[in-house]
Amino acid sequence: WGPPIQLLTRALERQYCPAIPEAAIMCNARHGFSALELVVVLALVGILAAIALPGWSRLLPSYQLDGSVRQVQSELHGIKMRAVSVNTAFQLAYLADSSQYMIRSDGKVLATKPLPEGIVITKAGSISFSPRGTADANRVRLRGSTGLCKQVVVSATGRVRTCRPTDCSGDC
Repeated sequence: WGPPIQLLTRALERQYCPAIPEAAIMCNARHGFSALELVVVLALVGILAAIALPGWSRLLPSYQLDGSVRQVQSELHGIKMRAVSVNTAFQLAYLADSSQYMIRSDGKVLATKPLPEGIVITKAGSISFSPRGTADANRVRLRGSTGLCKQVVVSATGRVRTCRPTDCSGDC
């Protein structure tokens, strides 16, 4: 192997390597980790990952459903504002057992937006916003791949909120 390479100048060596015999840092000691130390650390990381991964995979469908609910809620807020700003009625239409919804205005489909994989709309319907910002009261019912359900509810005044029913067939 040969002699260790001196990386520290004399000034830095005095600064970082005190001349105290009991010091924890020894400047002549080798630097780095041994293969055994790396294997032990990798084994511990693997064990921790094996413990955490099943719990994380159970949370993922719930996060997808929450994200889908926020997507629909945001879309409803957006078309409400567009209806008021351009003084034209807008509609969000959706079909049962579908994973997409449509945005319409004046009978024309302006956009079709998909939901994430595994998320379906459980009941067909539509929500219309008038140029005054009021709405046809209705709700969008979403079900995730694990069977968990959430709803985006729109009141007649145009208020948009989310809720979680006790079962997928009921309202909240």
